[in-house]
Amino acid sequence: QARKLSSAMSAANAVAEHLHNWHFGTPADDFISMGVISNGNKYGVPNGLIFSFPVHISNGKWSIAEGLNATDEFNKEMIARTAKELVEEREEAMVHLTGSKM
Repeated sequence: QARKLSSAMSAANAVAEHLHNWHFGTPADDFISMGVISNGNKYGVPNGLIFSFPVHISNGKWSIAEGLNATDEFNKEMIARTAKELVEEREEAMVHLTGSKM
């Protein structure tokens, strides 16, 4: 029971922090991670995916943070692997929903 409550409080705290940042924004030199649409990103993630990116938030609007060092081979590999899995999951979901791939 205690573990369930701890897990629920952790999730509730994460939601509260997320909403706080979205409402009040982030400092100009800081960012948070947020799952947003990947269109136009500079990290090599295909367009049309919801993906966790570093974002700046100002006046309730987010923008993907640029200029971060995500270019080493390990980071590139992890981003590519995650994006590939998301594309595969999206295609599988579309087959179940519509009978055909996107």
